[in-house]
Amino acid sequence: MKNIILYLSLLFLPALIACEDDIDVYNAVGNDRLNFYYENQYEPDTLVTYTFVYLPEEQMRDTLWFELATSGFLTDYPRTISFEQMPVDSNAAVVGTHYVAFDDPAMQDVYVVPANANRVRVPLIVLKDDPELEEKEFTLRIRIKENEYFKPGDPENQVRTFRITNMLVQPTHWDMYAEVYFAGTYGPVKYRFMIDVAAEIGVTVDDDFFFNLTGDPYSVDMGLTDYWRGFFTTALEEENAARAARGEGPLREAPEPGESEGALVSFDRPF
Repeated sequence: MKNIILYLSLLFLPALIACEDDIDVYNAVGNDRLNFYYENQYEPDTLVTYTFVYLPEEQMRDTLWFELATSGFLTDYPRTISFEQMPVDSNAAVVGTHYVAFDDPAMQDVYVVPANANRVRVPLIVLKDDPELEEKEFTLRIRIKENEYFKPGDPENQVRTFRITNMLVQPTHWDMYAEVYFAGTYGPVKYRFMIDVAAEIGVTVDDDFFFNLTGDPYSVDMGLTDYWRGFFTTALEEENAARAARGEGPLREAPEPGESEGALVSFDRPF
């Protein structure tokens, strides 16, 4: 038996050596790939809508964070990341006006994958300088740009879209679950009211607020959603009482076309 095994080993040894000679050694430099890491892997190119309305009036910039992941070997040196802006149909964000350029000298040490890392969180600096932000949303659509360290990776993970404004916009996660559990139907007057009364106790009613309450419909804390429904309902009753004392009607949304008065603000369930 031992002789048979030895014979077979000698028989295939030349072939194994030949195969080994044919294998190219992988060279990481310039061959590694880079992808955006999406918070929701089932919805690539997740849209991020940002508004300055939650910030103090004097604050003129803010930071949005997003993640990237590499494929290939880790390296013992840092690797620069490059981005480029893509065209959009209308209201494209303007570099220097709505966001800080990716190649700005102040950002040169920011857009980097650190040594021995395959995942990195990087910032997008958004600006409030443009008065048109009060009336419009501007879209920044970016993709990963090839450079000396990285080539673009998975085609479905190469684009990220940001919508920047200073208008009040409906949070992404004010969806049917948020409607049913605590918030009711969306309205801009109602949302402004929620932001203002929650700010008095140090709470920011933004998209994260909605996501934390009902983002996972299978694990909603009904005690917590009931608390917030009660909190906003009580605050609304107090507001309407103060308005009545001033001879004003209850809080309403702006009238829709053809309406004489807007819908009453309430936190009733929509059905």
